[in-house]
Amino acid sequence: MCPVLSLNNLALSKKKGVICSTVVALALLGSGPALAQAPQSVQQSCMVCHGQTGENTIYPIVPRLNGQQVQYLAWQLQQFKKHTRADQNAQIYMWPVAQALDQQDIQALAKYYAAQSPMHSASSPRPGVSAGKQIFLQGIASQGIPACMACHAVNATGRGTFPRLAGQRYGYMVQQLKYLHDGSRVNPIMQPIAEKLTIQQMQDVAAYLSGLH
Repeated sequence: MCPVLSLNNLALSKKKGVICSTVVALALLGSGPALAQAPQSVQQSCMVCHGQTGENTIYPIVPRLNGQQVQYLAWQLQQFKKHTRADQNAQIYMWPVAQALDQQDIQALAKYYAAQSPMHSASSPRPGVSAGKQIFLQGIASQGIPACMACHAVNATGRGTFPRLAGQRYGYMVQQLKYLHDGSRVNPIMQPIAEKLTIQQMQDVAAYLSGLH
């Protein structure tokens, strides 16, 4: 979600690298029947970067939220609010938004986006899909990397606080794996795994997952 608390407050600082400069018109074009049923926070801020239903197709570092696990969404929003998820983009984009949310807002947003049609990618397959599939399904024994499907499910739909990865944006997944690799994003389960991955392996896994439906 973008650090914009309303569609009237779009003077975003270039120093912080905020990239939501032209999406106001797109957001307004997205207003329709589904929007009327959305939580107020979606209309005021979330849709500017994530789109009305979470199926954002504009920026590679903005994750798709539609069809995501409800528990995972709520957990991440709580981490943003508490500032315990502190990677650079979390601080720039999500801390200001989450700070204005109470627990009722968080649950409403999580349920709304989780109820949308599951995320999918319309882009052409990327190089590395076969290697990424092997890592996801089998892991890399020689590097001590377990199969990703053990937590994220065999079809990458996720469960509970383990996120859905099928159809997620390629650029977002690569970036998050890098954050986990260098410790910018703290997660006791994922950090020890990401630390062992090479950049190429991160890209391969993301290539495979982004193409799943």
